[in-house]
Amino acid sequence: MATGGSSSSSNVPSGGAAGGGAGSGKLPMVPVGSIECLRKRCRQLRVLIHVNDHRKAVVVLHAGEDGKPDHVLVQNVSPEGEASVQSTYRIDVSGETPESQAEMLNDWYTSFRMDTTGVLYDSDQNVIYGVPRGHPGGDVPRSLAILPPAPKKNQHGKAPATESNSSLVEEPLLLVQTDQPAAIGKRKKFTFPDQRKRVKTMTKKDLESYFHITQKSTAHIGLSIGTTALKNLCRANDLPRWPYRQIASLDNKFNNNLKKQITGWNLGKAVQGVTKAFKLRKEKEEFYQKILSSMPEQLQGIDEIVNSLPEADDDIDIEDDEDNDDVIEDNDDDNSDEN
Repeated sequence: MATGGSSSSSNVPSGGAAGGGAGSGKLPMVPVGSIECLRKRCRQLRVLIHVNDHRKAVVVLHAGEDGKPDHVLVQNVSPEGEASVQSTYRIDVSGETPESQAEMLNDWYTSFRMDTTGVLYDSDQNVIYGVPRGHPGGDVPRSLAILPPAPKKNQHGKAPATESNSSLVEEPLLLVQTDQPAAIGKRKKFTFPDQRKRVKTMTKKDLESYFHITQKSTAHIGLSIGTTALKNLCRANDLPRWPYRQIASLDNKFNNNLKKQITGWNLGKAVQGVTKAFKLRKEKEEFYQKILSSMPEQLQGIDEIVNSLPEADDDIDIEDDEDNDDVIEDNDDDNSDEN
């Protein structure tokens, strides 16, 4: 299977083993009727589910009664509406060495990972690729570990700071580290001696890279400019509202219910869960595209904004609590829509 979108249309049986290595290319593939194993006491050892615009592919390594790898079931399903519906094959691996068995699964895994347009679930790592939290272009695997429920909000509508589960998000939200001084008290002072130079060289891509974090964090930590400068820059370029909240809302649809559906032993529901994750990815990509298409290719109003900025000695921005953009990840099963 080659890289990119063109690879995604190839069928798993014919191109399952990347590079034609020790996998499906050397062992006979017997057509069967179902991806679900009908043998008694047969259990799944490893599951790979790959979904993209062209097809869904499922590879399952099963163990026999003795607990050792016995056979692999491979299924390729075309999207609804296309002529080719599905093809399912069985590969006997009971006579293969453990190294050959592992190599076969790793060949499929590598082949799926080469397709950057899809979503891949690997039960061995308990992660899913293609749906990172934050910017949709990243290749950071997303953990499928079940998180505890979000803390209950107090009478002011805010969750207790000491009980926030935001630290449980494994993927880093900030792309860079800051050299700003530590906060003193509730009000934080940030200095930006070179913000005029930074604003002059700023591009549309710079803004896009930080859409998934708050506007204050983007300005102070990500771009190292004042909040006012960033807001003026957004207004001048058809971005009246910072999109962090909408992106966080999309991220929070990937909740505990969806994780349980993907990681459960019901293979049909797992495929449905990965398919839903792929739809969430597409939804986020379309949202980013909508925002970027409304903005000019070259940022406007740079000179006016630079001229309005204070002198270097006065480039101080004070952060307060008036604009709280924090969004807590929703992992409460009771408040989530089940598939």
